[in-house]
Amino acid sequence: MPPNPTPVLTLSSLTISTLLLLTSFILTTYTLTTYLHQATHLTSLVAKVHIYNHPILITTSYHIFATIFTSAVFLTLAFTTRRSTSKSTSAPVSWVLKGSVVLGLIFLTASLIAFTVILATGEVGFGASVGPRVTVYLDESANELVYRDDGTGVAGVVLGWVGWGAGVVSCVMMFVGGRRNGTNEEGDMEKEVNVEEESEVGSDSGRRE
Repeated sequence: MPPNPTPVLTLSSLTISTLLLLTSFILTTYTLTTYLHQATHLTSLVAKVHIYNHPILITTSYHIFATIFTSAVFLTLAFTTRRSTSKSTSAPVSWVLKGSVVLGLIFLTASLIAFTVILATGEVGFGASVGPRVTVYLDESANELVYRDDGTGVAGVVLGWVGWGAGVVSCVMMFVGGRRNGTNEEGDMEKEVNVEEESEVGSDSGRRE
């Protein structure tokens, strides 16, 4: 029977997904740091300014948590897959680890959807105490002050979505590979039983002769 390529493909996709998610984590952390720096800078310029940045701060913080949790689960799964491929017989992945992978993908999906929506629609908001055109006071060129770093944030979201896709592929191959291994083991056991029965029948017929 040829070797099952599923563990090798799963390990490759897990490695790619983990690297992409870690890169997304770094970019998101930089984005969050930039947001906090801008908020501090605006507050120092105008003490009465009210910055409504809770959605973007909550979303980026949650995305950081989701990427760290999912990357840790993927690394654990990659280590388990690597160890099983080094052995002659591949052990099935535990249901606890499978559940953690699915939970991590759920966390990551929610964070990516929220982060995408926030980056597409979220801008800085100011309170009425300093007037609606506070940006004119802060910047005489009258350019709108957008409270986000589009380049870094969008790059983090895009890499996060690609890593999410690789993670879904890994999850599918993990479940499919587990089912194939179970089917192969059942088939091997049936073959062993049939061989034993045939050997017993042959020995009985030999004794009768």
